Amino acid sequence: MEQRAEETKVRKNITITPSLWEIVRSVGKIQGKSASALIEESIKLYLKKENINRAYMKMMKAPYLDDEENAEISKALDRLSEKDLDIGGEVEL
Repeated sequence: MEQRAEETKVRKNITITPSLWEIVRSVGKIQGKSASALIEESIKLYLKKENINRAYMKMMKAPYLDDEENAEISKALDRLSEKDLDIGGEVEL
């Protein structure tokens, strides 16, 4: 789940307990990473561990679909295998 070069970052506020924030800051200092980098890495590791496909999640959240259409597409996506969701190669036309 590598970040693509053209992918941009967005600035968001999160709510986190003070004790967890101190852990994030301490680990960040030790590893020389920002809190954002640690959170991003942690989320990517979680998605991988739980076998959650990012492309699948994007397709399930299509904002232009109503609830019925979204449910229909979700059923179809649930039938796909991990291999079906893999990014394919490039084809030159």
